[in-house]
Amino acid sequence: MNKKTKASTIFLCIFLSADYLHAQDMKFNNFHTNSDEQIGIFDLDKFNAKDLNPDARYKKHYSDGFSLFREGRFSEAHIKFTEAKDSLESLGLVDDIYYAVTLHSLATSYLWAVNFDDAKADNDFMKKLIAMEEKAMKISKVLINSFPENKGFLASQLITAGQISFKTGDIQASNRYFLSALRQDPQNKTASDYMEMIRAEKRLSHLKDTKDKDENSELQRIKKDMDKFVSQIGIEDKIYTKVEDGNLTVVNSDPLTFKSGESDINPSVFPFIDKIVMLLNRFPYNIRVEGHTDSTPIHNPRFSSNYELSFARANNFVNYLTSKGIDPRRCTAAGYGESKPLYPDNSIENKDKNRRIEIIFEKGN
Repeated sequence: MNKKTKASTIFLCIFLSADYLHAQDMKFNNFHTNSDEQIGIFDLDKFNAKDLNPDARYKKHYSDGFSLFREGRFSEAHIKFTEAKDSLESLGLVDDIYYAVTLHSLATSYLWAVNFDDAKADNDFMKKLIAMEEKAMKISKVLINSFPENKGFLASQLITAGQISFKTGDIQASNRYFLSALRQDPQNKTASDYMEMIRAEKRLSHLKDTKDKDENSELQRIKKDMDKFVSQIGIEDKIYTKVEDGNLTVVNSDPLTFKSGESDINPSVFPFIDKIVMLLNRFPYNIRVEGHTDSTPIHNPRFSSNYELSFARANNFVNYLTSKGIDPRRCTAAGYGESKPLYPDNSIENKDKNRRIEIIFEKGN
């Protein structure tokens, strides 16, 4: 073994010391590299520490970063590890284990310094960190044939790349890295724990996709039933339905349900509302009723604004539903006045369309 390799391996041993591993455990509550499985990767007695050059700038930068890392000052440690990397590159030392360890330290310290939201917002930089870790892994793989104990370090690099991918939401890449880590170290608890998390995430995602598909299919059945009903009673030109964003919205025109300037429900639409009651009794949805008007100012002693009128109409609609046995906790009334027109409020035809009640089926308990 040459001095460079011996010194490099000692440097790696320092990086994987008990203090370092304890810092990992403290930061991630034992959900990063597990100290019990990693502490015995290298035999320190094999090597002579005097082979290290204590005056080298990269060593000073790395040592400062390591001290900051142990104190939990991960952002500051990341800066020092970056300085160590730059120093090594200025010396042309980009193909030995020193460089690999520094890249790994740089990536890991940044990983621990950011939360999930920041990681996703800084997605481009996180990809650069993975590229650095990949570069470090290429160096480590060359040494594995001569020094099989380096498999533990390679597993640690793969785990960091997997965690970065996990933080950025790239579950597929994360899965690949953790599988590779387990091939290097089949007993690695961190990799196996993350694999279990990924499996659980996939199961939840599958269940959610299935649930969303089932709910959308259910809403389509309700829509089809409603469309058929309004066609049978001859009001299909006054009512239309749409499934959007996981909700079903039934829109009916104001002239059908209310007389101009009034909030009392026109008895001719009771059969239509009774149909909604039947649907609410069959399906576990909540209902939100929204009142909307056109922009024409109201001249009415009962209502001082279009907002009051629109809310009174929505509220009376909800009161009818509850009078038919629908649980009030499933119902919401809202009045928006002229604030949410469907069309430019510049013609009689558009004004008629903007004066409306929207009945929105929302998923309930």
